[in-house]
Amino acid sequence: MKPIQPILIIFLLIIASVYFLRLRNKTYDRLIVLIFILVGVVLVLMPDLSAKIARIVGVGRGADLVLYLALLALAFICLMLYSKIRELESALTDLVRSIAITEARKPIDEASAPASNKEDALA
Repeated sequence: MKPIQPILIIFLLIIASVYFLRLRNKTYDRLIVLIFILVGVVLVLMPDLSAKIARIVGVGRGADLVLYLALLALAFICLMLYSKIRELESALTDLVRSIAITEARKPIDEASAPASNKEDALA
């Protein structure tokens, strides 16, 4: 075993434990992360496997294949985060709109308002 392999496996396990203990709770999210972690550990333990898979799919080296897949995963994650941000912005807009409508006050008619209210409105 090469010295980098245990280091990479430890980092993958740390990432997995932080994810499972602190972040998402959805079952399919956990399954996807578990699959990625397992594939990562297998590729770290058997680096020649990525080279064989790369040759099968027509990529020159295993490292290139991993890089291409990582870039696709990054693009997917960016798209999902953008979608989540849009969803949160929409929810926040709805919440602010609801609060504004709930707390709206009837405008004071200055002609019929007492003098003390006019002074308060100006202050």
